[in-house]
Amino acid sequence: MKQLEALTLIIPVYNRASLVKRTLESVEQQTLRPLRVILVDNNSTDSTLPTLQQWKKANERGDFQIDVLTEARPGAAAARNRALAETTSEFVMFFDSDDTMAPDHCARALTALTSPRQPDLVGWDINMHLLNGATVRKPFYAADPLWHCVMHGSMGTQRWAARTSLVRRAGEWNPDIMGWNDIELGTRMLLLSPRIEKLGGPVTVDVFSQASSITGTDFSSSQKKWEAALDAIESSMPDRRLRRYPNLRRALLAGNYARENAAAASRSLLSAAIDKEQSRFHRLLLRAASRYVALGGRAAARLLRPLY
Repeated sequence: MKQLEALTLIIPVYNRASLVKRTLESVEQQTLRPLRVILVDNNSTDSTLPTLQQWKKANERGDFQIDVLTEARPGAAAARNRALAETTSEFVMFFDSDDTMAPDHCARALTALTSPRQPDLVGWDINMHLLNGATVRKPFYAADPLWHCVMHGSMGTQRWAARTSLVRRAGEWNPDIMGWNDIELGTRMLLLSPRIEKLGGPVTVDVFSQASSITGTDFSSSQKKWEAALDAIESSMPDRRLRRYPNLRRALLAGNYARENAAAASRSLLSAAIDKEQSRFHRLLLRAASRYVALGGRAAARLLRPLY
């Protein structure tokens, strides 16, 4: 007999027939039961869909429900919404198809979500494995979360689990946003002032950079994706002070363009950011921040936080 799950794990997949096997192995090893996993094939042209179906056939049982869905609309956001529409559990966690989780990852997230403190959202740090072989720890921030979401992407897909109702109240994923859609959704969720808790202890998620991922290896080759996300983030901000967050992010992005020798794109985006700012002081900050990033600086957001 099927057991009613409290947590649903959602994973969109696109052309990951080989890579997804590593992810699925880590999901299979989860100690949490019952657990529901919803996999969504998003127009894959390789053998991803049969790979997912074979894994379901080999591993599904009464306390481990596996659903394999398809979504025709391109983009991970649309695929995640397809799975979210089928979610009946109180809590939901999203994950990506080329990353891994430790065996106790889902269990510790659910333990925190169902604690007497009753958080709406729990988050954790992740280990990011870069293309150059280095590994860096990417933090989740329970303090000043909106700033860190916009500036540092701390609401990245693999860094949180939440009440399903919170994701739905925020408006779910925006399928029109093809890059930084986790930052955009995270912004809308945080603007609802959820109760947030950060999990300590060892890191239980490993994220592996891929040259073929949505994020890619640079910024200037996908300008429209990032700028559309910042436009959407700005439109969700309720006042001028908060709208300065995505505007500063535009200036930092312009600095990244300049560092990648996309000078015309850098000038255009920085000019757009400056035109949005009424304060002369903050216009100067935007110029300085963009120049700092263009020269290789990596701590602009931290240095500028007291001024925002």
